[in-house]
Amino acid sequence: MSVLDLKRTKADFLKKKGKSSEYTLRSYEYIFKHLEKFCLEKYNSSLENIIEDLPIVENPQEQVENMIQTYIDELEAENKPLSTVRGYSCMAKNYLKYRRVQFDKDELETSLSYKSEIKEELYPISKKEIKTLLDHADFKWKTKILIMSSSGLRISELLGIRKCDVNRELERYSIYVRPAIAKGHKARTTLISTEAMPYLDKLLENKSDSDFIFPHKTTRIYAVTSEIVTFHNLLEKAGLEMRYEGKSTHKITTHSFRAFFISQFEKTFSGFGHALSGHGRYLKQYERFTIGEKIEKYIETEKYLLIYSKPNESTKELLELKAKVSRLEQVLSQKGINLNELLK
Repeated sequence: MSVLDLKRTKADFLKKKGKSSEYTLRSYEYIFKHLEKFCLEKYNSSLENIIEDLPIVENPQEQVENMIQTYIDELEAENKPLSTVRGYSCMAKNYLKYRRVQFDKDELETSLSYKSEIKEELYPISKKEIKTLLDHADFKWKTKILIMSSSGLRISELLGIRKCDVNRELERYSIYVRPAIAKGHKARTTLISTEAMPYLDKLLENKSDSDFIFPHKTTRIYAVTSEIVTFHNLLEKAGLEMRYEGKSTHKITTHSFRAFFISQFEKTFSGFGHALSGHGRYLKQYERFTIGEKIEKYIETEKYLLIYSKPNESTKELLELKAKVSRLEQVLSQKGINLNELLK
């Protein structure tokens, strides 16, 4: 036996597929658990035993087709979305191919059938609903919601942000999303609203530069799962635990805040919200804005992102403040006092 003639294993497959990110690795591990459970329930055999049997059975092509189609049928019976069904079955096919099970992949694809997907219109979260969630949330979740809805950050990215990633010297605080935590490993800089800024200030008190804004005891990927469970509890507490008809999927998720953020930017700068939230688009490599330009565009849209303040409330407050200062100047002037000299 040649030293190069090594048997490929599940561990080898996971190591290869998990190179891109921890999330990818965990996804594959989860799919494997589901696939192995399916094999035990349907065939009373482990996945490994089935792989060892396939090369010696009569007509392995037909057996692989039957197995994958049965797996697809099982996933559909569990009301899994079409994207999930395709993703799970694709991994199963790729793993069999990786283990050198002999079958024609093109012929297999032709033989498989999937249910047509019924696509619901995705639910747009309203400012009123965001305010309801904020009213029922504790301080940390208030901060998370205000940051996500005004920055386009994913919950997984938010949990990876450290104090050193936040620049509080600017007119609007900026947050640098490092490649290691960004989806697709593409770094970017986003901004947060004036409503979120004081909450973040409070949260950053007594933290060192390397500290996470939202510390977690487990790995970030497991922390995300925990955060989603907590958010579902918040939805129930706020009376917003709505689900799509015939599905277990909630209408409001942490992704709803990203959708809200991007949608508000469509009112002023089409595509700019996508850029800040990390979505790619055609020729994006040629769009390069300075932080000053980003802030300028952001401020023009910020009135639509504010939850507690009305669009023109900030401007109104500023005008009222200027009027009060003007009246104060008049009163002091009548007493022979110059306000500007007094403030020096």
